[in-house]
Amino acid sequence: MQPNLQRFVRPFLFAWVMALGFAWNQAQAIDLSKIKEVDFSGMSEAQKKTALKVMSEQNCNCGCKMTIAVCREKDSSCRRSLIFARTINDALREGKTETEVVRILKAKADTFIEARLPEDGDAVYNIDIGKSPVRGPRDAPVVIVEFSDFQCPYCAGIQPALDQILKAFPKDVRLVYKQFPLNIHQYARQAALASLVAHDQGKFWQIHDKLFQNFSAINEENIKKWAREIGLNMKEFEKAMQLGTHEMAVQKDIADGAAARVIGTPTLFVNGKRARYGSAAEAFEAFKKMIQEELAAMKSAPQPARKAEARTAPRGN
Repeated sequence: MQPNLQRFVRPFLFAWVMALGFAWNQAQAIDLSKIKEVDFSGMSEAQKKTALKVMSEQNCNCGCKMTIAVCREKDSSCRRSLIFARTINDALREGKTETEVVRILKAKADTFIEARLPEDGDAVYNIDIGKSPVRGPRDAPVVIVEFSDFQCPYCAGIQPALDQILKAFPKDVRLVYKQFPLNIHQYARQAALASLVAHDQGKFWQIHDKLFQNFSAINEENIKKWAREIGLNMKEFEKAMQLGTHEMAVQKDIADGAAARVIGTPTLFVNGKRARYGSAAEAFEAFKKMIQEELAAMKSAPQPARKAEARTAPRGN
């Protein structure tokens, strides 16, 4: 090749190789299993294909200059790509078209401020549990507070791990449920309100289980159906739902979550400390470790000195 021609071709060849490399990098996350912490269960093959297409075409706005799919593969700590991927799947599960999914995703990205898990280390949040539903002994030394959304597939996915924990630590752990319905789920708030009406009638955990077992089928009709199935007084139930009796309680839980820097669901705290885990499959071991550390710390903590008993000197005869 002539020297002059080489000088002319080399820059274009270099640019072509760089472009090819970038395209290859963006095409890497073609296997659903590489898109970390994102649940594709219950989705049809067509929905999975659309989800992967959108994730591979739309960029994550965390500053990584990668698509959502590649960001999930390359940087599992990025909470933005995680929330964006979950938003895509949630919208598809609700029957949205690809165009609608992209619109929902862009609206989410436009209003999104911060989605990385807060760097709060061992910060301990004082979360008001008030009259929130509780499972486990009320005097248990370890308290798990769960901020959750009944239409969230990831919240449904974490329930088996929480059941395991309560069985593994029957005397040491109590679970407190706090409402955190997300606005991307059409019936999440209605389900939250229904669960609190059931709580009034002493049947919160029964409807809790029904809702999570059927999270993808939640709608107004089914909420009423499940309320009847667990034996609620339907006259009182419908009256409370119409009046919005528990709107303030739901709003308070959301505010409590915001104060504890909750940015998505599920978010859990163990004795006020944020629980961190990779996936639902890893959650049990992560919670177990935190609980054991809390119990060990309590045992090793210095016990308050007992006050000396007052002794009365004997009176002389």
